[in-house]
Amino acid sequence: MERKLVKRVKESYRNRVRQCRLKALIRTQAELARLTGIPRGNINNIENDRLFLSSYYALLIAEVLGCSVSDLYQRKDGADGK
Repeated sequence: MERKLVKRVKESYRNRVRQCRLKALIRTQAELARLTGIPRGNINNIENDRLFLSSYYALLIAEVLGCSVSDLYQRKDGADGK
């Protein structure tokens, strides 16, 4: 049951990290990685939907970008995560 729920959530949401990063005027993934302590490869994988944005990473990224955690997620059906 738990795996099905995780799969459904992962398939229902995309992240908006790239958009939020650019809005915060952080031009590169390397800069975001330096500011958050998250490896740049993980930032790249998150931005390209190859790695699901965990709550821990979302909290770090939101703090650095000055946005809310809910700003970092968007439902794939077009509705936002708020």
